[in-house]
Amino acid sequence: MHTTDDIQLEMKEPLTIQVENPVSTKKNTVCLRFRRVFTLDVQPNEKHHYPIFIIIMSILHISIHLTTYVNIKWRDQRFKDSLDDLWMYYIPCMRPTPYYMHMHIVDCISSIQNVTCYYGDELKHKCFSFLYPHQLWRMVTINLLHISWFHLLVNLSKQLILGILLERKYGSFRIVIVYWLSNVGGILCAMLEDSRKSVVGASGAIYGLLLVFTVERLNAMKTNIDHRRFILMQLVLFAAFPMAISIFSAAILGINVAHAVHIGGGLVGFLVGIDAPYIPWIWPEY
Repeated sequence: MHTTDDIQLEMKEPLTIQVENPVSTKKNTVCLRFRRVFTLDVQPNEKHHYPIFIIIMSILHISIHLTTYVNIKWRDQRFKDSLDDLWMYYIPCMRPTPYYMHMHIVDCISSIQNVTCYYGDELKHKCFSFLYPHQLWRMVTINLLHISWFHLLVNLSKQLILGILLERKYGSFRIVIVYWLSNVGGILCAMLEDSRKSVVGASGAIYGLLLVFTVERLNAMKTNIDHRRFILMQLVLFAAFPMAISIFSAAILGINVAHAVHIGGGLVGFLVGIDAPYIPWIWPEY
């Protein structure tokens, strides 16, 4: 007699295949190209830094210019005007004036009538008496002041574009050095002009960033033959185009431009840019 054991087959779970929705390669390509434009990478997957310094400086510029709307009078004038008197670049507040000029009779700023006013006294009042006439902090604080919102917008747009691009690649330490060296270079060059002229704005530092960016991209063009068109596009988009807008706007609106400050700041940026490969503690090798 034959017995057959029942063989029970366990049912296995059916094989399922999940098909993901196709990803739009066109969309990814556009995003990658857009991100690529806003980087200065020579090699893929380079390390990027956070643009902390440029963002802080930009917020500081906006915050200080907002004092335009502060309805407080200081020294019998608007708070913003007093702040400008204290911080703007003005050589008579930064170096001693000859005695014969101090005793020169001028119109009185004060409302008191029948009073003889001397140039030295009026200048001391305008400059504030603190550390007068050696107020060298003006070489730094000039950077924080702007004449108008248009002036601030023009400078801020270039500062953010150029500064963020450079700081993301080279780090805050190097950009701080370039920024303030260019600012001081612009001031020193302005001293060659009329010593009676007052100047405000961050143009010296920004022109330093502009020339560093330009030299950096030209150096990258030499070592990246396959990407020369792309680098040229960055130069046109981030350097030539903003400069053209600034020049035409100043010409149309009749704005007085401190060309000496621009030249001095740009010269420092150019020298730092061309010497960058030979100063490793300031700049890495390209």
